[in-house]
Amino acid sequence: MNSSGNPCWHCGDPIPAGVDIQAEIGGQARAMCCHGCQTVARLIDSSGLGRYYEFRDALPERPELDRIEADDFIAWDRPAIYDHYARSDCDGFYRLTLVLENVHCAACAWLIHRFVGALPGLAEVRVDVSDGRVHLRFDPDRTPLSEIAARLASLGYRPHLDSPLAGTARNQTERRQMLKYIVVAGLGMMQVMSYALAKYIGAWQGIDPEAERFFLLISMVVAVPVCLYSGQIFYKSAWRTLIQGRMGMDVPVAAAMLLALFSSVYITLFGSGAVYFDSVVMFIFFLLLGRYAVLVARQNAGQLHSALARSLPVQTRRLNDSGSELVSLVELSVGDRLQVTAGETVPADGRIESGVVMVDESLLSGESIPRRRVAGEQVLAGSLVREGQMVLTIEELGQSTALSGIVRMLDQARTYKPRMALMADRLAAWFVAFVLTGAAISGLVWWQIDPAMALPVVLAVLVVSCPCALALGTPVALAAAARGFARLGVLISRPDALEKLPKITHVVFDKTGTLTLPEMRVDQVLALGNFDADHARRLAGRLERVSRHPVATAFVRFDDGGAVDQAEAVTAQGVSGSIDGVDYRLGKPEFVGQWLDETPEPPGAGQWVALASSGQLLAWFSLDSPFREGAAALIDSLHEAGLKVWLASGDRRENVIQAAEQLGIDNHRSECSPADKLELVRELQAKGGRVAMIGDGINDAPVLAGADISMALAEGADIARTQADLVVTGKGLNRIAAAFALAPRVRRIVRQNLTLSFSYNATALPFAAAGFVPPWLAAIGMSASSLVVVLNAQRLGRRSALGDGRREAGDDRRALRKGGGGPSPSSVSRLPSSGAPQP
Repeated sequence: MNSSGNPCWHCGDPIPAGVDIQAEIGGQARAMCCHGCQTVARLIDSSGLGRYYEFRDALPERPELDRIEADDFIAWDRPAIYDHYARSDCDGFYRLTLVLENVHCAACAWLIHRFVGALPGLAEVRVDVSDGRVHLRFDPDRTPLSEIAARLASLGYRPHLDSPLAGTARNQTERRQMLKYIVVAGLGMMQVMSYALAKYIGAWQGIDPEAERFFLLISMVVAVPVCLYSGQIFYKSAWRTLIQGRMGMDVPVAAAMLLALFSSVYITLFGSGAVYFDSVVMFIFFLLLGRYAVLVARQNAGQLHSALARSLPVQTRRLNDSGSELVSLVELSVGDRLQVTAGETVPADGRIESGVVMVDESLLSGESIPRRRVAGEQVLAGSLVREGQMVLTIEELGQSTALSGIVRMLDQARTYKPRMALMADRLAAWFVAFVLTGAAISGLVWWQIDPAMALPVVLAVLVVSCPCALALGTPVALAAAARGFARLGVLISRPDALEKLPKITHVVFDKTGTLTLPEMRVDQVLALGNFDADHARRLAGRLERVSRHPVATAFVRFDDGGAVDQAEAVTAQGVSGSIDGVDYRLGKPEFVGQWLDETPEPPGAGQWVALASSGQLLAWFSLDSPFREGAAALIDSLHEAGLKVWLASGDRRENVIQAAEQLGIDNHRSECSPADKLELVRELQAKGGRVAMIGDGINDAPVLAGADISMALAEGADIARTQADLVVTGKGLNRIAAAFALAPRVRRIVRQNLTLSFSYNATALPFAAAGFVPPWLAAIGMSASSLVVVLNAQRLGRRSALGDGRREAGDDRRALRKGGGGPSPSSVSRLPSSGAPQP
């Protein structure tokens, strides 16, 4: 049987004349427009995934299988692709993100998850419908990437390797589509309002019945296509939530639109009474304006994410035996040597082989002043070379760079829904049910009182009480807050922290690498007996190579690159290893004393570490660790806020007491292991305290995980490796004070939005149910309430909202210069007078 003219069962396109292609789906013959749709439909049905056709709420594009071959993706199995686009887990699995075409709804995600997830070696298939991306975790030895890509393409979801420009293009497409809806609705509103105005004026002057009929018909001709086209995003959203068994905020909106539209059509064609073509078109127009404001706010919140992702250059200059060549980033490998000059962006994490440069790392760390980098120092992908040129040896590429780690952290924070947002969603769902019930009851009551008023009252109740403002206020505020924190140099990995931070009662600081600078220096070397001091430095440099503790930074420049066997770093104690057949230990006196008859006494005050071989103490190293900029003023600001401040350090008692006195900290504990710090946090929590732990993010991982809020100070590659709730970038501590100052504003604005939303609905609903609010006024009121909460939330992301925090940072620096933060003869006096870190 020829099915020409009927829609294709799979893609919905009209079946061309003369085409008779069918596929048996669920035991029934279904007409198809082409062999591509037939193949995909049979593939879906034979895989037991036929329920896809029941759940989908958007039609897919017609698959072009004639151009899809397995060889199309064979290049994706090259190691360079994995190096640049994927990152490897410790278990041999790779994580990779693909951008898909034609992903429209939850049914698409379900189909991809079931069909692609059935491949061997696929540990995770997660589809993000909102941005058309699929996140994969797979074993390439069992299923290569080319096979996964081919299977996605066979379903009609052609994949592309993720790129920074994909998000930009998607944002532009979303805005353009929304503007199309707004323009059509706006033009339609002007036309329908002009016809309605003529009808209203004519009603006062005795309009001819035929002319009135003409205006009604032409209003219907304009309003129906406008409402069906411009309002489709609301209809689709409402249908999607209903088939999922939920009550979304678009359910009453769509119900009001369709009820007003089709009741007006019925009255125009078959009955008599008031019509609402002008009201429904105006309602759609104003509601689209509100949605566009939300869309812009959401995209603006992701600007930092997009800027980071786009910061890498397209190509770079690689050095080889014959000179240099321009290559794309995909062609790079670890160990390649690159030449980067002034005005260029560093394409990968690496170490400077030669040259001196001034590097702008503001996009990564928030430090606005360029830093001087010399041979042997690390530079990060995304940094901009302001002055000089260098030869760089690549250490990390693609998804392994610190830049990619930061992007993943921000991406995770954007997709994570905190408790406040979930609570707002639940309230909105219950309120939708309440609105629908209230509209039904109002309609029944008015049907008994005045049937002519029943329909306008129902429409007004549905429209004026839509919980759009309630559902939008919290997530938009949190997105704007994340942008504001990022501008301060504070990255949010878990948005729940924004809710918890204002409730903190106790703040526990680590000392080394947190209150003090992470780069320590050797102030004095005391070699014992005939042992050579220079040899002691070289031994210490080799041993500390395996440690990530801030103490290790003091010995980096002494590392001569020699071999170390059986090297091991003992957390909060020291390091050990074998060099040239001799076993050595370097660390705390207690750690070294385990090899000696007794624990050695340091030769003086301050921080000392000992070097020993089996049974013999060889040398002492005196270490100096200046305080970070803003340390004293930060402690003062926390005290002024009424918070209890603790200092918990693994350092010796006299050093901890000295630091506590210099900074004005009354509560302190010394010689703490990570377990001791965790015990302190739990002790404070057991007494009812809410504890924020501030550490370096790497060595303090256990106690950070145990605190109510964890904040880590991290620079460079450590930014992406920390597991804290908030990651504070850069060297200074001013950002922490600004974060504590901004967090209450976040909670206050979220509460303001919730209060505004509830107050509006609680006030408007009785007036609408009483018949005092016409549908057109309800449309304006509902749209205005949504715009108000969106604009209120945007205050968090504006630079003016961050002014107090930045002014506070300036006060910190002035207090330090005046000595207002307490005396610090050995450390604070060495702080620079400006925000620039020491070169």
